[in-house]
Amino acid sequence: MDFCKDYPLPDWTSGFEHRKTLASQLPYEEYTGPLEKAASDTNDYKLIRLPNNLVVMCAQDATTESAAATLSVDVGANMDPVELQGLAHFLEHMLFMGTEKYPNEDEYKTYISQHGGTYNASTSYDKTKYYFGIANSSFEGALDRLSSFFTQPLFKKDCVDRELCAVDSEYKGLKNSDIWRSYTLEGKLSRPGHPRTKFMVGSLETLKQSAQDLGLDLHEELLKFYNKYYSSDIMKLVICGNYPLDQLVEWAVSKFSDVKSRGDNVQRDLEHPISAEFLGKAVFYETVNDKHTMDISFPVPDTKALYRHSPFDYISHFINHKGRDSLMAYLKRQRWATELSASVSTGTDAEFTVSISATPEGLEKYEDVLRGVFAYVQMLTSSGPQEWVQQEMSSIMRIGFDNKDKVGALRWVLGHTRIIHNKYVAPEHSLSKDEAYEKFNYDDIVHCLGFINPRNFRVFLGALKHKSIDCSEIEPYFKATYHVHCLSDDFLQELASDSLHFSGLSLPEQNECIPDDFSIKNANMLGDAAVLRPSLLKLNGNFELWFKQDDQFSSPKGVISLNIKGPTINSSPQNWIMSNLYCDMLNSELREDLFDYTRAGQEFWAMLGNLSVNMGVWGYNSKLPDLLAVVMEKAKSFKVDDALLSIHMAKYKQKYANIANIPPSQLCAVYKYYFVSASEWHHELLESELAKITPAKLQAHVDSLFDVTRIKMSMVGNFDEAEALSVADNVQAVFKPTPNLGYDLSRSREYKFEPGYYVYQAQVPNEGCVNSAVLSHIYCGPTADKREAAVLEILEALVHDSCFAQLRTKHQLGYKVGAASRSYPVGRSELVLRVEGESNPMYVTMHINRFIRDMQQRLAEISDEQFDDRVQSLVKAYLERVKNIKQEAGRYSIEVNTGVYDFGLHKSMAEILQSIAKEELLVFWNKYINPSTAPAYTRIDVQMWSTKIWRPTVSDFKEYSAKTLALYGCLHSEGNDAMDMDKVDAFIATAIAVRQEQPDVGSDAEALLAELKSATLSESGAVYAEGKSKERATHTSTALELIVKDHETFGNYADFSRTNFATIGMDKTPDGLWIMADYKKLQATQEMYGSDLPVEVFVPKYSS
Repeated sequence: MDFCKDYPLPDWTSGFEHRKTLASQLPYEEYTGPLEKAASDTNDYKLIRLPNNLVVMCAQDATTESAAATLSVDVGANMDPVELQGLAHFLEHMLFMGTEKYPNEDEYKTYISQHGGTYNASTSYDKTKYYFGIANSSFEGALDRLSSFFTQPLFKKDCVDRELCAVDSEYKGLKNSDIWRSYTLEGKLSRPGHPRTKFMVGSLETLKQSAQDLGLDLHEELLKFYNKYYSSDIMKLVICGNYPLDQLVEWAVSKFSDVKSRGDNVQRDLEHPISAEFLGKAVFYETVNDKHTMDISFPVPDTKALYRHSPFDYISHFINHKGRDSLMAYLKRQRWATELSASVSTGTDAEFTVSISATPEGLEKYEDVLRGVFAYVQMLTSSGPQEWVQQEMSSIMRIGFDNKDKVGALRWVLGHTRIIHNKYVAPEHSLSKDEAYEKFNYDDIVHCLGFINPRNFRVFLGALKHKSIDCSEIEPYFKATYHVHCLSDDFLQELASDSLHFSGLSLPEQNECIPDDFSIKNANMLGDAAVLRPSLLKLNGNFELWFKQDDQFSSPKGVISLNIKGPTINSSPQNWIMSNLYCDMLNSELREDLFDYTRAGQEFWAMLGNLSVNMGVWGYNSKLPDLLAVVMEKAKSFKVDDALLSIHMAKYKQKYANIANIPPSQLCAVYKYYFVSASEWHHELLESELAKITPAKLQAHVDSLFDVTRIKMSMVGNFDEAEALSVADNVQAVFKPTPNLGYDLSRSREYKFEPGYYVYQAQVPNEGCVNSAVLSHIYCGPTADKREAAVLEILEALVHDSCFAQLRTKHQLGYKVGAASRSYPVGRSELVLRVEGESNPMYVTMHINRFIRDMQQRLAEISDEQFDDRVQSLVKAYLERVKNIKQEAGRYSIEVNTGVYDFGLHKSMAEILQSIAKEELLVFWNKYINPSTAPAYTRIDVQMWSTKIWRPTVSDFKEYSAKTLALYGCLHSEGNDAMDMDKVDAFIATAIAVRQEQPDVGSDAEALLAELKSATLSESGAVYAEGKSKERATHTSTALELIVKDHETFGNYADFSRTNFATIGMDKTPDGLWIMADYKKLQATQEMYGSDLPVEVFVPKYSS
């Protein structure tokens, strides 16, 4: 049965009527039938079709200060020419490079970020999406810029090489991603010639080199692809904002009607990529990270047309069950797995996949795991489809749909683009799609169950290493090593036999935890006038109760959260690991015990803060007190299971080992947090302590964990005070909080580094990683100073845009480039500049320093309009109302748990922002960020060096300036490995001296470069840049030019530091930088920030 051929397409003709926009009188068609939407949905909608056949969903959200749009094209890498793989992705990049109306390459990105927005794009197998979110007042400008991508793109030729490098850099950054490695390997092991076999990302080799080899003009091929596939007929637009629907329609019609209609030229009638020759196989492949994964894939028919009764959702309902006697519970008891999920994809390459996070033992015994899976499927098949199950699923989905929480504009548009791309979805279901099941179809379920059989699957087994398996074959793009093993016919027959019966496996019974009370306790909903703070109901030395009844959402939901502080939670590395193990094991057991609750729309959690255990429940309020009681009793009486402990200890061992494989810029951030936080333990220390933990030791830790506690409780939502007081009594009865005056008020603390420029540099542990990274953290004042924090927020977007344009777009230093502000809960605010790419970190730092100098002038030249736009976008973001009870409770919990209680923070920040003058930006910059003017310049750079490039030794840092090391690194990357660094150093000194005496001499970069080569290269190193990229040669030329012409960029930072850290083993560079070795020794010499004071004193409503 081919469902998509057997089911008729819905009527998208008769329900539409011709209309004209009010202002411009432009034609379009509007759907006039009913749109099924949630009972709780207060938005208004219009579904329209433009004359060029582009379908648009317009949403008016009268409660939002933000707006968003996404345009998706129903084509992706599937239509890449075989000879130019990655072309669709390259096209996505090139569309950002200017349009006829907005020719500036950075116009779209700059406009959005300076108006408080965010943007991105993505290319998948069969879709390409472009989207943004922005302040509501700036929506039209952003929408106009987006529309011009599809009506008048420039595709500038002089951007081709640069964006090819960006695509290649993105590809190289993904090469260590196990997700991409497995996805690409699955494609390789597919039907020859099928689009699924193509390399999606693209690289210099598959695009530029391939085009050159074939005599193709890549720019022309790009235009051909765009003109063939970028058709309005296969585009969908979703927009959302706080504007009248007629205005949203006006913009959609006027800006997107000029997108050309070229028909649908995408090849869609394809055979399934997994042909018979690839079934019955076990594919062993080696991962980058230490992990054990098992993905069982069944090729299945496309069921897009069955969205209102989805038979594969019925099957997933059972396999995804995690309660007692479920498949997951069985695998966990055998110590074979820790997680399991089942899902189905749609399209001509549809698969039903059972994904298992296995243990090492489980992966070795993969055949036994398969026996368990197929035994469960047999049980499901034998029982036959049960209508009550479908009715229960429908009831849960309908409850969820009718009580759906409002979300932000960007999240909403991204979710609904997927819905309206399904041509089988009737227009009346454009908002609801699969939110409810309309009917029970016995035959369709039986038919789909027939595909989940032992003759119709393959399994992918991923691990760092496989015992007794020689993974000698290599996937060409991500270099994943693998081996394909044919499963024996005897084994497949066994899986299909009726003898697969295991004790402890059964199908779930009816769910008794589905909520049925949706009454609203507060009849007086205030909307915009809602009270934006909780009340303190109880307070004593060891317990606080904060309460807020819902007065704005009219939702039958709530949140109860507990912040439980105790002195042993994080008092040592070993205690920290044991506290983590306790929370993870507790959650694991609770997931099994309380699965019916979670399936019915409730959530629970037990997780660690730095110095606390945080517990809570969220969902339909009528069920929450009972759910919390179960969580608390289990938490207090928890007994360590030896088998479960061994599984979770293995997971933590993998976690600590895998830190070595995270991207270099993330690794920089990890190390920076080690430096500044007094309560963060190094992962290598945690890994060594992990081995010392025993079941008895963990049990003793758990038994004493809550002996001394201070509890802060928050209860927000559809509750009344009597319920809050009752639940609070139960919390105190279970945990019996006992004060310890020496500990109660302690907070997570950060180190206050004295002025100076500190550098930590290390090797990227992953030898296969080609990228290095630099994160520069510049101190920008105490977090508690709201005015300075507001100035930094204004600066953030301005700095990010300039940083991206200068360091990524212009100088191509890497794919991951940007700037952000960071504030620690108790401590400092800072500006963070990030670059990750193939360039050596000293060369990157040179550009960062130049950028800091140049940014001062840009700030002086910023227009009043730019400044006002940025300020107003931040003001509106702060005044944006929370969307639902969960968001509201989260906001209050932050203030309660930190002890600052600044419930009016968002309003006060908005007021401060509006009072800031433009001139304050430059004052702030010179006070903290400009090293030439900052009185107490404080900066920490974390550098991660790839093993693929030359890295200076400690002696090199001590002896040579940053200028010399940067230039030497550039020369070395070109293949000049026989240089004399002393000669490079001497040449720089001479060139700068000549330049200072005679400014006109040495202005020719090429002449300087030739002189440098002559002066520094030995005969054995005389081959210059042979076989190396032009880009690397350009880096050398740029470095030399910066050094000679702009030598003032390299300041001396010695004057900022008043302490001689050499006595604790730190080394000082000729430029006055301190090179950190043992950061713990440095921490021991530094002060710490104190806790922020509460903003006001609260008096409890009830006495204890």
